[in-house]
Amino acid sequence: MRYFMSIMPPADLKPEDVSQGLMDAMGPWMEKCLANGTLISTGGLKGAEEGRRLGGASGTIIVTDGPFTEAKEVLGGYAVFEAPDLEVATTLAREFMQMHIDNGIPDLVLELREIAGGANY
Repeated sequence: MRYFMSIMPPADLKPEDVSQGLMDAMGPWMEKCLANGTLISTGGLKGAEEGRRLGGASGTIIVTDGPFTEAKEVLGGYAVFEAPDLEVATTLAREFMQMHIDNGIPDLVLELREIAGGANY
């Protein structure tokens, strides 16, 4: 089964706040998980100020340029895991979160959900 993990960093986290220690820890972890097939895809996202939000209000498409001040949590990145069940996917997410905690980002929020089919399932 595949799982999608949303990564929501603290709102005030800037790219320059990410320590070299975290980058050094992430590299081997990602290589290991890619090699054993548990990590399918991952990536960081540019800031909301560079994005757009599209909404369908009463059948009319409205495009809003970022930043999105009304957003309480901003998606900063994602990962897609291949795991036999939610418990194994949770273990992978815990490892990911612990790397952040150990490297000065304790306020990270992750959301983990099973992917229910799709083109690349």
